[in-house]
Amino acid sequence: MYNVIDRVGSVRASNDRGGKAVISASDALTSPSHKTLRDWVFECLRTSIVSGDLAPGQRIVEADLAKQLEVSKSPVREAILQLKQDGLVIDAPKGRGVVVAPLKPSDVREIYTVREALEGIAVRDLAANPRPDRVAAIGTIVDRMRQAVSAGDRQRQFDLDVEFHSALCAATGNRRLQDLFSGLRPDIQRIFLFAVNAMALEGPDSVAQALSEHEQILAAIAAGDVQRASESLATHFDGRAQRIALALGER
Repeated sequence: MYNVIDRVGSVRASNDRGGKAVISASDALTSPSHKTLRDWVFECLRTSIVSGDLAPGQRIVEADLAKQLEVSKSPVREAILQLKQDGLVIDAPKGRGVVVAPLKPSDVREIYTVREALEGIAVRDLAANPRPDRVAAIGTIVDRMRQAVSAGDRQRQFDLDVEFHSALCAATGNRRLQDLFSGLRPDIQRIFLFAVNAMALEGPDSVAQALSEHEQILAAIAAGDVQRASESLATHFDGRAQRIALALGER
C-alpha cells in the first residue's frame, strides 16, 4: 500500500516486501505548474522506473498514486496508459492496477538488435559527412566520459554512455531516427542500470574498454571513414547483449 507525500516533497511507496522510496523529490524536478499534469505524472513514474526506484514487478495502483500526488485519477490513468504503450508497465495479476514490467533476456536482445541498426545508420551518415560541429559535440561527451572514468565515477560514466549514443542519432539531424532512438532510451537506461549494478564490469565490459570503443567510433567518424566507423560500432556491440541477457537469466 502506498503512503502519501511526505513533508519534504518526496513521494514514497511500499511494495509487498516493505517500504521503499519510489518517487523521490529528485524524480520530480519540474513542477506540475510548468506542464500538464499528465506529463508531470508520466515523467515522475518513468524516471522512477528507469532509475530503479520502482523495481520490476512492483505494483502501481491508480487510486493510491493519485492520492500521493494530490491529483485526480484522470492524469494518472493517462500517464499509466502511456507507460503501457512504452512497455514500461504491464497489467497486474487479477486486474489490480499495473506492475513495472520485468526486464527479460529477450528484451535485451531485441533492443540491442534495433539499437545496432539505428546507430549503424547514424555513424555511416556522420562519417560520410564529418562536419566539425558534429564531431566537436560528440567529442565533448567523450572528454567528459574520460574524466568520469579517471574519477572512478561509474554512475556519471553510465549517464554519459547513454548520452553519447543519443548524440550519434541527434547529430544526423534525421528527426525520425532521433524519435526511434528516443523511444528506446528508457529501456536502454534500465539495461545499463542492471549492468552497472549486477555485472562484473571487467574484460570486454570494463569501463576502460567501453571508453576506448567510444573513442574509436568518434575517431572513425572524424576521419570520414565510413567502413571503420561501422566496424567500430559493431565491435562495441559485439556480444554485449548476449552477456547481459545471460546475466539476467541467472537472476
